[in-house]
Amino acid sequence: MLLALCLSGCMPRLVQPYDEALVTGTEALYAEASAVIDDGVATSPRTDAERDAIRPPTKSDGHFSRFEPRYDQLIRATDLMILRAMAGSEDIDGLGRKLQAKIEEAIENAVPSVCAELTERFNELGATSLTVRNHVDLKCLLTRWKEQHADSELTRNTFILKRANWETRRASLFRIVLAIQRAQLSKQP
Repeated sequence: MLLALCLSGCMPRLVQPYDEALVTGTEALYAEASAVIDDGVATSPRTDAERDAIRPPTKSDGHFSRFEPRYDQLIRATDLMILRAMAGSEDIDGLGRKLQAKIEEAIENAVPSVCAELTERFNELGATSLTVRNHVDLKCLLTRWKEQHADSELTRNTFILKRANWETRRASLFRIVLAIQRAQLSKQP
């Protein structure tokens, strides 16, 4: 069927078009999130004992209150990218949406989303393209970071993360941004 459409001159649009603004926006977000991680590494204790010795915890530069505005800024930046991706997702035709749904179903079955509730909310808004979903996953990652830093149990009632937490974040950020960039750049004309 796809071959017949191509031969008839009606080339279907199966994927969302390349968007330079999404590429540069993702790169800028990566740079800012990396700076947050660098600050977290620089201001955070290595061990639980070092963290427990910080009194009062609110005086620490690694305290959640110092990072909360930066988390919020990163999350707003992903919201802007999601809006841009959603606006561009209308360019996918019906055949492309069906094919994409099958691909996404296979991906979801292989690697279930860790942020199902956020993905579901965006699905209700019609955010079904893979490009949109990639940016929703990025928002999910950043939202989880904020939640973890504000978690009294994880931080042993200090609201201070350890350096190892920040290093894990660096690896997660790198992986998700690399996946987003690869997906976008593969569509580059």
